[in-house]
Amino acid sequence: MRNPFIPSRSPVCEIANLVLIFGVTFAGLTAAAAALVASVMP
Repeated sequence: MRNPFIPSRSPVCEIANLVLIFGVTFAGLTAAAAALVASVMP
C-alpha cells in the first residue's frame, strides 16, 4: 500500500500543490490586509 503522505511527482499533483500553496498564501495576505484596513478605518 502506498503512503498517501508522500506526494507523487505527476504534473497534475505539482500544479494542484502550487495552487493550494498560493491560494493559502493569498488568503492569508488578504485577511491580513483586511484586518489592517479594518483597524485603520473608524
